Amino acid sequence: MGINMKNGTPMHGPSLCETCTRAHVVRGYRTSEEFVICQATYPERRVPFRVYQCTDYLDRTRQNLKQMQDIAWLLAPRGSKRAGFVPPSEMPNDEDELELTLD
Repeated sequence: MGINMKNGTPMHGPSLCETCTRAHVVRGYRTSEEFVICQATYPERRVPFRVYQCTDYLDRTRQNLKQMQDIAWLLAPRGSKRAGFVPPSEMPNDEDELELTLD
């Protein structure tokens, strides 16, 4: 008979602090030399263990809404043309080129 457990507590894995924007992580040459300061709390606290789940986690590998708006392209129609994506079946035959104007 086998035992299947869902949502159990993991015993190993990377800490969330490694990719959190609010963490200050200092590592030495040995694996035991690691110092983590959580800057999401006031006053800042040392975290002596690997973190599995955190309510104040902010992933530094993802961009926030403001950063995405800064790099987004704005599509504005010229004249009677539509802006955006059109299915190939709705594409007029006389329009075989696309014009992009970058400011």
